[in-house]
Order: sequence, then C-alpha cells, then structure tokens
Amino acid sequence: MILSALAALAPLVCAQEADAPRVLRSIDVSTSPIFDDEAAAGRPLRQLANATHWTTQDGVLVREIWKRPGDRVDAAFAEELERNLRRTGLFAEAVVRLVPVEGTDEVDLVVRTRDRLSISGGASGSFVGDVTSGGVGLAESNLFGTGDRLSFRYTENSLGETRGSLRYRDRYVAGSWTTGEAELGRTDDGDFASVSLSRPFRYLEDDFAWSAAAGTAARDRDYFANDENVAEVPFDETLARASAAWRHGERFDFTTRGLRFGYTDRDFGAPRGEQASSIDAPDSVRATFLGASLERRTIHRFEEVQGIDTLRFVEDLELSTSARLELGATHLELDGDSGQVQPTGTFEWTDRRSLGPTTYASTRARLEGRFRAGEAAGWTGSARLTAFERRFAPHTLGASAFWLQTDETQGLPPQLTLGEGRGLRGYPARQLTGTRVVGLNLEDRIDLDASLGALDFGAAVFFDVGWASTPGEGYGRPFSAAGFGLRIGSNRLLGRGVARLDVSFPLDDVDGDDLDSPLVSFSLGQAFGL
Repeated sequence: MILSALAALAPLVCAQEADAPRVLRSIDVSTSPIFDDEAAAGRPLRQLANATHWTTQDGVLVREIWKRPGDRVDAAFAEELERNLRRTGLFAEAVVRLVPVEGTDEVDLVVRTRDRLSISGGASGSFVGDVTSGGVGLAESNLFGTGDRLSFRYTENSLGETRGSLRYRDRYVAGSWTTGEAELGRTDDGDFASVSLSRPFRYLEDDFAWSAAAGTAARDRDYFANDENVAEVPFDETLARASAAWRHGERFDFTTRGLRFGYTDRDFGAPRGEQASSIDAPDSVRATFLGASLERRTIHRFEEVQGIDTLRFVEDLELSTSARLELGATHLELDGDSGQVQPTGTFEWTDRRSLGPTTYASTRARLEGRFRAGEAAGWTGSARLTAFERRFAPHTLGASAFWLQTDETQGLPPQLTLGEGRGLRGYPARQLTGTRVVGLNLEDRIDLDASLGALDFGAAVFFDVGWASTPGEGYGRPFSAAGFGLRIGSNRLLGRGVARLDVSFPLDDVDGDDLDSPLVSFSLGQAFGL
C-alpha cells in the first residue's frame, strides 16, 4: 500500500536492480501533501487537513541523505534511508529507489514521500479516585515544513497541581545534523527550564555522536497510597550532562564506545502531607558521574510488518541483539559532607528476534547500581519479555511479562506504582505501590479490516495481572483486570501512532475498596510493544 496513490512511481519500482554498489549520479527528491487534489476533492475535512499543514520542504529529505553524487551506493543504502524517513515521524509513506542509468555503472536516487498530519491539539479530562483533572495542548511537529516542532501544554487537577510548558525543537540547527531543544514552563511548585543539543547517529555506518544538556526545575516527589497523595517532598534541582560515542565495525555488526558525564544538585524541603513523618528526606544531594561504556550490537535483519504495534503503517522491525556495559564512578555529597567516590555500573541487554514466519519475541533487561563499602547504596533492575503470534490473522496475539525493582539508601526513598498506564489496566494509575512490581499482559489485537475515510479500525480484548510489594514482605496477592478496546490508526493523520480506547474491569478489591466500576481510558500508543 505504500504510496499506492502515486502511480508515477511504478516504473521506478520496476527499474531498481541488484545489490552491487554503483556510483550515484543524481538525487531526485519530492514531497507530497497529506492528500493530493484528487483525494481531497469534495471532502472538506481532507481539504482542511491540507490547508492547516505545511508540506515538508524538499531540503528536509536532502538533509536525511548521507550519500552525495559520486559516492557508491547499493540496495541496502536505499532500504536504510527509507526506514530512516519513516522513523522521523513526518511521513505517512516513503519510497526510496535506485534507478540504473542505462549503459553506465551509475544510478539515480529517487525519493518520494507523502506527509502525515503534523498539527495536533485538543482537550482532555478525567475523574479517577476523587480527583478531577483536565488539560489542553497544541503542537505543530513540522513547522513551516522544516521538521521543527513547537508545542504548548497545560494541565490542572482538583488537588491544585498545575503544569504549563512551551517547548521547541530545531531538527537541523543551522542546517546541520545537530538537533536543539528548549523548554520553559511553570508548575504549582515553581518554574523549570531546559536546553539541549545532540548530534545522534544518523545511519548505521555513522561513526560519531554527541549530546549535551542542562536544566533547572522546582519539583516535588509524591508518595501515594490507594491512589491518594499521602506525602510529598519539594526540591530544587539543577542538572547537566554530556556524552560522546564512537562506532566501529560493519553496517549490521558493530561496536560502540562512549564517555558520559553527569551532574545533579538537589536541595530538599521538609516533607509534607498526612504521612510526611514516614519520609526520611535528606537536606541536599549532589552527585557527579563520569563513566565509559562499551556496546556490542548485531543486527540480524530488518522486516517490514503491519498489525503488531501499528495498524496499516509499515513498522520496521529491527531483529537484533545488543549488550552494553557502562562502568564509572559517582562522587556523592550528602547533606553538605565532604563527599565520597562510589563505583557505579550499568548493564543492558536487548534481543529481538523471529521465532518463525509469524512469531516474534523480545527480551530487555537492565541493571544499574551504585556501591559503597562493597554494598549497593542504590540500585534499579528491570526486565521485560514480549511475544507476538500472527498466524491466526486477523488476530495478533500478544503477551508481555515485566519486573521492576529499586532501592536507595541515600537520597529520597523510592516508590513504584502499578495501575492504569503503568502496566495494570482497570485500576487507577497509582492504586498499588511498592518498590517491586511484577506484571503480565495478555492481548488479542484484531484487525477489523474497516476504514472510514483516512481512519482504520481495530479492536482488542485483554487480561492484565500484577503484583506490587516491598522485598521482605513477599509478593502479596495478585490483582487482575479484563477488558476490551477500540484501536484507531491513520497513516496520514497519526503516522505510526495508534489511538487506544479501553474499557477495563477490575476483578479484585484493594484494601476493602470496592472497585467494581469499569475504568475508561483514552491514549495514544499500544499498552505494550515489541
């Protein structure tokens, strides 16, 4: 279906040839609006979508291309460029082709894209756990067709918590591959601001990346019990970080070496709330980190699929294995003392593979810790196993199991929550709390093969179960929920995003609270993904 409306591309598709590298003679790029004139004729909503949208400038496409006339290119280069264009989030569809020049060893690069709707906005509201909340937002993610993003968001609830922010992202600072972001905002706790510059890896054989960021904010750390805020600790935070990475190896098999610096300064106020006396908060924590990392990554292959995390949008599955180790040291000053150097380490593992023509699975694990006198002063561990089976089309069966645990002996005591939007549908977002959460999600995603205009529709039925506890107290009893939902996708309006409307029913009471009423939620994005 990719760019099926652009029949003029058919000869280019047929003309593409084999894999041997050839000399690039010319680059031909062209972008198209959300709907062409024929598709928009007589349809006011499609005409409105075009009228409120800046078509992406051709220069945006040119900046995404890392080869120039005279360089040697092959089919793998064209496939990677097409994946990268889809990943920008700017386009509903993208096609990249190498067209041989008859009688020569040269090819022409032809790039055709169709935009997706880049302006978004709306209002939201909810009433959960005796708390009413609402918000408004407006964003343009392709400002003047440049790929830049400008967004505004304001939220408020009946507890008096407010947050307003204005954020701008320049995708190509001064026409380079450097991306800049700046954000200003205010909450009921105070003002915040941040700025960052980054030059990420733009393609698989790219050999250098870097980033730098700084920010300041007035925040508070909230603590919950049965979805009620029972304590909070205000603090002022200043942070700075920088990193650099070097990549060596082949396109699908490479090693990345990196350096990272981080600085955090937090000054805490007195805890407040009905359970404030249970919170042991320090006066201040200042941490300076310096470390080096080594990552090994092997990409087995890429697959283009639909219907797993998206509906009609082409999803580029990267089937790969990677392991990353970071070792460093943190100089930690607690309550103004002279400080102590503590060894710090992080290990990450990611594996995504195909177990058959219709079966996909991924495993992700992360463990990070900071050590003092041979013992963990603070650590966090997480793991997730996800699998999808597509042989029963139009059904896609999905399952995800996860574990997250944390501990901290210096600084604020941590708390994890489990509920709606946090791995357990059917319960308010912070209904269950602890320092260890475990859960299982089962879902049947159904392609309804139904469309209305530019919208595609799917459905889902699901079952979730989860535990939240504190180590040493056992896992406690499980809490479960079941429900059903509607899925809405649109290549041209939502890109790879999927709007999710769920109605979920809690199957257990929590501490005597009767939670027999269904919980309705609406959000963008699947509950879990590969």
